[in-house]
Amino acid sequence: MAIHNHYAGRAVSETENSRKTRYAAASLGWEAIEVSSSSEICQFDPDFVIALHFRTPKLTKYPTYGSMVSPPAYFAHDDQFVKNILSYDAYLSSSDHISNWLKDILYAAHKTYFIAPWYASCQSGPYRPPQLAHPRLFYAGTNWDGPRYKELFEQLDRQPFTDIYGPATSWEYIQHSYRGALPFDGSSILDALNKAGVGLCLHREEHCAARTPSSRIFEIAASGAVAICQEHPFIRDAFQDSVLYLEPTDDAVRLTRQISEYMQWIAQNPEDALNLSRCAYGIFAQNYALEKLLADLVPRHKELLQRKKFTPNNSPKILGEKDAQFIVRVGDRGAGYLERTLDCVSRQSYSRVGAILVQYKEVPGLSQTLQKYKHRLPICVVQSSYTGSRSTQLWEGLKALSSEYFCILDDDDAIHPNHLSLLVQLLDRFKDCGVAYSGAIRVWESDGAADPAPELPSEPAELMYFEPFDLGRLVALDNFITSNAFVARTSLLKDLSDDPQLPLLEDLFLLLFLCRKTNFVFSYEATCEFRWRVNKADNSVWIDRQNWEAARKRIEQLLWKASFPSTQEIGCLGLSQLQTQMETQQTQLKSLQSRLTEIETAVKDTKTKADAVTLRLNRYLNLPFFDVIRRVRRKLLGLPPPEA
Repeated sequence: MAIHNHYAGRAVSETENSRKTRYAAASLGWEAIEVSSSSEICQFDPDFVIALHFRTPKLTKYPTYGSMVSPPAYFAHDDQFVKNILSYDAYLSSSDHISNWLKDILYAAHKTYFIAPWYASCQSGPYRPPQLAHPRLFYAGTNWDGPRYKELFEQLDRQPFTDIYGPATSWEYIQHSYRGALPFDGSSILDALNKAGVGLCLHREEHCAARTPSSRIFEIAASGAVAICQEHPFIRDAFQDSVLYLEPTDDAVRLTRQISEYMQWIAQNPEDALNLSRCAYGIFAQNYALEKLLADLVPRHKELLQRKKFTPNNSPKILGEKDAQFIVRVGDRGAGYLERTLDCVSRQSYSRVGAILVQYKEVPGLSQTLQKYKHRLPICVVQSSYTGSRSTQLWEGLKALSSEYFCILDDDDAIHPNHLSLLVQLLDRFKDCGVAYSGAIRVWESDGAADPAPELPSEPAELMYFEPFDLGRLVALDNFITSNAFVARTSLLKDLSDDPQLPLLEDLFLLLFLCRKTNFVFSYEATCEFRWRVNKADNSVWIDRQNWEAARKRIEQLLWKASFPSTQEIGCLGLSQLQTQMETQQTQLKSLQSRLTEIETAVKDTKTKADAVTLRLNRYLNLPFFDVIRRVRRKLLGLPPPEA
């Protein structure tokens, strides 16, 4: 198991959770490492990945499960965070509130996933009775979002039993009870809690609203300490009367008084306090220890491998599967790049797969490379002349197709083992769709030509494209579907026109042709990768900008006034036309905003009147019941109100 920590090496809760998860995995006999990048994941070659934070999308071919222990208020407002979450293969959720949010955003996604119970818990160990002869109150916090419960801790700072841990900069206002920072090693906090004897568990409002617990309740219970907890739905349901609860109030003085009373009770009743400790530990160990949560993942993981076709197909062609061919153009890169691409094709879990190589330049070592796939992958080589137009080789590959489905790969692209299977499943499910496509991951790499090799980013992969279908964007020549991301029905090419002789953007032109013929469906998976050279010399976007713009103009001319599904004479829009549309929409938006202001003013007036009515009603409600009845009766009869 690889534990992907976006904040690896930093003193934050994700680092602590990563260490605790490694301890739990080791006790199960698993091999687990913490990683900070996709390249480390690929080197480790795990069975699956747990992404600890929603800032990290799925970035590799391995099943990736998102740890959903933060309330949706932290991420639901950000489109990129939501895309990252949607890219996961499955979800580890710490509350029904989070699970329901996930089900809502995945409602129309048509993807296979599971949602399993998961918490920011910790590893299990033998029960250790806390030291209650002179109990101390333990609290730890990084306060990454600023001081929390400042007035309460200012009051607790004056108490003789308080011990506060965390970064010094986060607790500068504490004068007497600050005890320093603990290592984020997954065990020191448990030792400190056990030594103190009592732990204080508080939550942000967002956690309470989402019914998701922080790690503290699990750490307190696992350590054997007695828990004093703020009211929280999960803690009340899960731990019931095995912890001590604070009043639901923001009054720091009252809370401090209650905590002091609890500390006095614990000191005077150590056996009763130990009974609470043992009960809370038992609930934790039986239901919420990381060892149990990880072990419960195994059957779900195995089932997902089968349902999402992660396992490469080593058997003969599966009966009922239809042939699919990949068009691969070769000539500008070495045979080593091509071998990586053909490996991806030959390792597809889809069984009936082949390749059409369109060769337009000599490639040293090509014949030796193809010999390796003689018994692994049917390959047809089409010889082509180099014309300077990338569309020429693509069109010759399209004409050579003999399969039910077709795909396109550059000779340095990569696809995940279940890429083709998932997309064909979508086409089988949605008969009215002729094209299925996935999200795309951009991977930075060096071409090996420079000496010394340029430095790669610390995270060489990023979720570059992950967009539901938008015909308007494609018609505006804003492409969000990479050439290796889609699978299409070959029957759509029956009336394909001659080679448009485009030096660039030939894949976009093909997509626009397919848009006029069929519907598209998005997989909500990230199963393909395209490479990006650090020196930029081999990236199409860095090719002469004039040629790129010229290709756009050619496409506008080729598809001028062309009709598309669910449109009426929607021509290819140039940048100037798009600008005009945007200005019109901005004017309409200002008008709507003005109208909204008028509505808000009217609502305020209505609220003022409603408040006046409420005030009068409250006057009646504050009177004795029979007096209210008497006043209402006189009102209905038209009599004046009684004297006060």
